[in-house]
Amino acid sequence: MKAAILHRPGKFVIEERPIPSITPDQVLVKTTACGVCTGEVEMWEGKNPGIKFPIFIGHEASGIIEKVGANVREYQAGDHVAAWIEGQGYADYFAVHFGSLYRLRPETPMELALGEPIACAVNGVRKADVQFNQSVCLVGCGFMGLIMLQVFRARGAGMIIAVDTREEILQLAQQLGAAYTFNPRTADVAQAVRDLTGGKGVDIGVEAAGRQETLDLTAALVRMEGKLEVFGFHQGGPRQVDWGYWNWMAFQIVNGHSRSAHLYIEGMNIGLELMEAKKLVMKPLVTHRFPLFEINEAFRTAAGKSPGFIKGVIVF
Repeated sequence: MKAAILHRPGKFVIEERPIPSITPDQVLVKTTACGVCTGEVEMWEGKNPGIKFPIFIGHEASGIIEKVGANVREYQAGDHVAAWIEGQGYADYFAVHFGSLYRLRPETPMELALGEPIACAVNGVRKADVQFNQSVCLVGCGFMGLIMLQVFRARGAGMIIAVDTREEILQLAQQLGAAYTFNPRTADVAQAVRDLTGGKGVDIGVEAAGRQETLDLTAALVRMEGKLEVFGFHQGGPRQVDWGYWNWMAFQIVNGHSRSAHLYIEGMNIGLELMEAKKLVMKPLVTHRFPLFEINEAFRTAAGKSPGFIKGVIVF
């Protein structure tokens, strides 16, 4: 089979590798799509110290089951599935434990059924534990933020505010359910949020961009004793916070990430059920598709975030 291996920063190489063998509890999946993750883009850019090359990455995979292990009764060859895997997704086939799958309806577009990032976004909303009609502000509305926006809405949030520096993203956020949108390059977001909340701030502020400036901005938007959720994937150098202010405001600080396998799978199941029930719209979020042999171009495009880009997917 063909597999894309990251040999060094900026350089995937397409190699011939054996089709994976499977254990009795695994299935063999013929890959149809694997999303390009922001965290992997930073690997490709060489921003992750300590990464040992070559490395076989790709973890946002879906496909069609080719073969099932002897102990697998829940699935059969021909089933369409989304999978939670920890790598090796940029290849024609991957092997995975049957418990890490979600069976898709045959009509569901598999390049939209990106189980791992959907799981992360769903679990971020679950950890925020929004109560009925609470106000939420999402700071950073890329692919993950736009999924969270929809899940917060499905979970019963009230006023949802979207903050981003890209006007086309803010327009899409409004279409997907944001009541208000603000661009910090053209608006005083903190003042605007105070005006909308009677001077208090929102009940839940979600930092979803992984940057120092978005962390600072989110802290300025949350009410006293409100929840400040750090969901952005913070890589690179350490971050600083005004702990005196955070302490005085008595924020409930939430780490929006989950690491336990069972939580990933629960979140994936919930999110894909929402998608198939048409309560989570994915089509406008997957904006770019690339064949495997163009994987370096896919990563260049994701790193550059050109106008109109939200999410890239490798399709097979």
